[in-house]
Amino acid sequence: MNILYIDPGTGSLIISLIIAALISLKNFFINSYYELKSLITNKNYKRKVNFSEDLVFFSEGEKYWNVFQPVIKELFKKKQKVIYLTAENSDPGLKINSEFIESYYIGNMNDALVFLNKLKAKFLVSTTPQLDIFSWKYTKNIRHYCYINHSPVDIHSYKKFAFDYYDSILCTSEFQITNLIELEKKRESKKKTLLKTGCTYYDIEREIKYTNKEFILLAPTWGERSFFSKSGISIIEKLLKANFDIVYRPHPQSFLTEKKLIESIELKFGENEKFKIDKSTDNFETLSRSSILITDISSGMIYDSIFKFNIPVIAVDFNWYDGSYESSDLETISSTKLLINEYGKVISAEEDFKVDEVVMSINNKNFSYENIDKYIFNYKKASRIACNQILELFNNI
Repeated sequence: MNILYIDPGTGSLIISLIIAALISLKNFFINSYYELKSLITNKNYKRKVNFSEDLVFFSEGEKYWNVFQPVIKELFKKKQKVIYLTAENSDPGLKINSEFIESYYIGNMNDALVFLNKLKAKFLVSTTPQLDIFSWKYTKNIRHYCYINHSPVDIHSYKKFAFDYYDSILCTSEFQITNLIELEKKRESKKKTLLKTGCTYYDIEREIKYTNKEFILLAPTWGERSFFSKSGISIIEKLLKANFDIVYRPHPQSFLTEKKLIESIELKFGENEKFKIDKSTDNFETLSRSSILITDISSGMIYDSIFKFNIPVIAVDFNWYDGSYESSDLETISSTKLLINEYGKVISAEEDFKVDEVVMSINNKNFSYENIDKYIFNYKKASRIACNQILELFNNI
């Protein structure tokens, strides 16, 4: 008897496609409902969806405002009108008072995707990956889709096909451009306009008030790409036993998907005066007071720690199944590993038993702007460049 074997990567992809089909079917009925209601009431049930001549930004919420705000500020200087759409009603972008912006809250993420599938726009800028993979569809009603990166990390840790259907990508590094070109060749996907932009939120200057380095910051990512669910407790125990002060900062997504893990850590270490949990939405203060960061090799905080705060990093690398991630189709190693080799140390999850020894052996290394240029374009001056790149693309459509 022949037994049909489906490898884990293919199985995961099939399940994802089934889920996407169900979401698409749901959105079809939701869209039909709105259209019917519009016909009956003779007015649009949703807000205006026709911005066919406009430059439109879409944000998933307030945590991405620091990416958009510097660029929009530069566009204002050039008297360029923009439309700002957000999926979170607490987004600071809704409160901007300017003649050059119209801002709209378009509902939670599910409602926002329905809205975006009906949207008409000349040019749309977004930080949301996997366009046309699940429920957000690529449509001809939007003449150009532009992706702006919200993190300086390489593309290895993104889900598969994260960027395949965008028309242009504002890249943060030469590593990203090299890897995106490799994926285009392997998949024979459309060639995108890949621009040397940088990371716009680095343009926002904030004063560092704290000079004393008070604690070790343990800030893992979440889910299958993180070592923390398996090794987190043992690492905390080891560091506390060595008399280090520890601040544990869960990833925002962990509060939604890893509640039991966080609760177990609070229960086990909550009474220890040398251990604290940071639940604030802004990581600036915590990073400015940290002496060392311990995180996953795929974390975007690595770059912030080194470039903005000059904090050495211990990055935990471990074997995880990457079949549904871009890394599975790339031959190169992530540029993050190269960066860590200069400004910290990479350890395997199996080496967590000696994390206290690694902490003791790490020294701060002052970086230069020449070193930063190897890993990121246009450090602290990316917003003006992004503005000019967007306008050139927008005006040439």
